[in-house]
Amino acid sequence: MKKLFVLFFAAAIFNVFAAKIAIGTKISGIPSPVFLDGKTRNFKEFLDKKYCVIYLWKPNQAALGDFARIAGVCDRFKNDVDFVGIGIGNAGVLKKFPGAIRLGFPVNADHKGAVLENWGLGEAVLPLSLVLDKNGTLLWRGRTPALAGQLQRCLSGKFNLLEEIRLDKFSGAVNAEVKAGNFDAAYKLLYQEWNSKEEGVPELVAPMISLLTKKLNRYEEAFKLLHEAQKKAPGYLRWYEMEYRMLADKQFAAKEKEFFSRVKSVFANSPGVLMAFAIAESKRPLDELDMKNVLSLLETGWRSNGFKTDQERGFFAIEYAKIFSSIGRNDLAMQMAKTAYKYLKDDKKHSEGVKQAALHYGKMLQLAPKVKIPDLKNK
Repeated sequence: MKKLFVLFFAAAIFNVFAAKIAIGTKISGIPSPVFLDGKTRNFKEFLDKKYCVIYLWKPNQAALGDFARIAGVCDRFKNDVDFVGIGIGNAGVLKKFPGAIRLGFPVNADHKGAVLENWGLGEAVLPLSLVLDKNGTLLWRGRTPALAGQLQRCLSGKFNLLEEIRLDKFSGAVNAEVKAGNFDAAYKLLYQEWNSKEEGVPELVAPMISLLTKKLNRYEEAFKLLHEAQKKAPGYLRWYEMEYRMLADKQFAAKEKEFFSRVKSVFANSPGVLMAFAIAESKRPLDELDMKNVLSLLETGWRSNGFKTDQERGFFAIEYAKIFSSIGRNDLAMQMAKTAYKYLKDDKKHSEGVKQAALHYGKMLQLAPKVKIPDLKNK
C-alpha cells in the first residue's frame, strides 16, 4: 500500500502520506535546540526573509543522494529564502554523515524524531522539504526536485495558498480512499478533479491509469481515458507513450493498427517521434512484431516536412538504413546510408561513421548472394 501511495502521488502537488500537519498550519518552532555547529538558534531567526525551507532528512542512502540537490537549491535561492535542516538522529552520528555539515545551511539534530511525531509526518518518506512564509505558515511540502519550482512560484507572486489548501484536502481525501481500499471512489475523485479543467490536470492521468489497470481491472476505461487526455492536450507525447506501453499486452493487439494510424496523423510533422516509436516497435519479440507498422512509421517520418535541419534528416536516414538492413534489404540500407552521408558530410563528428556504414551495407549486398550452406557430403 505504501508503494502504491508513492506511485500515485509522486507529483509535486500531492502528498505521499496522510499528513496531520495541513497546508496553512502555522509552525512556531522546532523540538530540538541542538545544532550540528554547536550554536544555539531561535527558530524565528529563520523567518526573517520572505520564505523559509525546512529540510527533513535521515542519515541514509536517500539523503546521501539528495544532498547535492538541496545544496544547489539553497545556493540558488539563498538571497531570498532561509534554509534550515533537521536531521533525525544523534548529533554525533549526523555530524559524521558525509556532506551533512557542508549543506550550506544550519542543521538541527532531532535525536528522538520528535518533529516527525509532533507534525504527523511519521509515514513521510524523507528527505522532505517544507516551505513556510515569514509568518511560519506551511505553504507546501514535497521532494527536492520540485522545490525550486515551488519557490519560484512563491517569489514570482504566483503561489495561491487557498488553492494549495484545497489541493491538500483533495489529496488527503484520495489517499484516505486508497488506504481504505475504496479504489473506485478514489478514481472518481481523481477524474472529477482532472475533468474540472478544460486542458485537464496532467499529474492526475498516471494515477488514474494505475488505478484502472492495477486495482480495478478496467482496461477499456483506461484506454478511453487516455484518448480523452489526448483530445484535451493534442500532440502531448506522454499520453501516447502510456497507451503504447499498455498495447504491449498481447490481448490488445487488435488496437495497434488504429493506434499507429493516429500516431502517424498526430505526429506527421515530428519525424523524431515517429522514429522513436518505430525503433521501440522493432525491438518487440518476433512473435509480436509486425514490421509493417515499423516501416509505415518510418515512411511517414521520411516524408515529413518536420525536419528542421539537414542534420536531422541525415540522422533519421541512418536509423532508417539500420532497420532496412535488419530485414535483409541491404540494397535499400546502402541507398539510405548514402543519402544520410549527403546530409551529414559536413558533420565532422558523424560523417565518417555514416560513410563507413554505406560501405558496410554495400559489402554485405555483394557478399550475400555468394554465401551458401556447406555441403557436408563433400568434406
